[in-house]
Amino acid sequence: MAYTGLVLLALVCLFPSNMYGRAESYEVVKTGWCTADIKAGGKTYSSIDLTSLDSGDPTKPAFAIVGGGYTYLYQPCSGMSVNTACSSFQAVCQNGGNAFYAAGRQNYTTFGFIGLGTVALHYAEDPSDPSARHSHFMLECDSIYEHPNITFIDEKPAGNYNFVFRWADFCSQIPLKYPAATLGIGDILLIVFFPTLILYFVVGMVIQKVVRGAEGIEIIPCVSFWASLPGLIKDGCFFIVSPCCGDGGGGGGSGKASYDAL
Repeated sequence: MAYTGLVLLALVCLFPSNMYGRAESYEVVKTGWCTADIKAGGKTYSSIDLTSLDSGDPTKPAFAIVGGGYTYLYQPCSGMSVNTACSSFQAVCQNGGNAFYAAGRQNYTTFGFIGLGTVALHYAEDPSDPSARHSHFMLECDSIYEHPNITFIDEKPAGNYNFVFRWADFCSQIPLKYPAATLGIGDILLIVFFPTLILYFVVGMVIQKVVRGAEGIEIIPCVSFWASLPGLIKDGCFFIVSPCCGDGGGGGGSGKASYDAL
């Protein structure tokens, strides 16, 4: 039984516990041009869906965001048709006077989990073209905004337009807490090890006392083993460390002598 306990302890060391660590983070899995599932450990916790935000009219995009000397037309899901430069699957169009610049398409979207209550949404114009424009939206849970609120932040680096998209609905679409930690192999072994160890000593002491009539320290089951355990651990550590310390100046045969001494 004592050796079984040591085996369990060794397994606990091999499989660390997750009990006091943070649960795994989320990943955002794209399911459509403007929809995504938020998952952890293969389980879906929530979903992002921007389809209700479209204007329904491609000539009149849902949002016109002013900032940096331009107006950014934004149609999250169904595309727009405001100019030959901004048509079909266009999600973001930069407008300055009579000039229009495509700044992100719906068929080139990516999502990413930033943190609790926050997801990144990226629209690329042409992933294969280094000079093409990009639009980056930080989707944030904010209960103050019952209606969508989009603010232009800056253009950094050049050709990359950054926005913050705050909306109360995101509070139900983006997780606000991490999933509960799951028990790992180390956790299960810990749960088994300590009750088993306590049971071993309690039952063993009762048997030693009642059945065998042991007295004093002899009521501890396998007392000779437990008494020798510190020395065994010391010898084991010395045996492992001694090759790293050289032969101690005792010549070529001292390593074998140390082993024989053990």
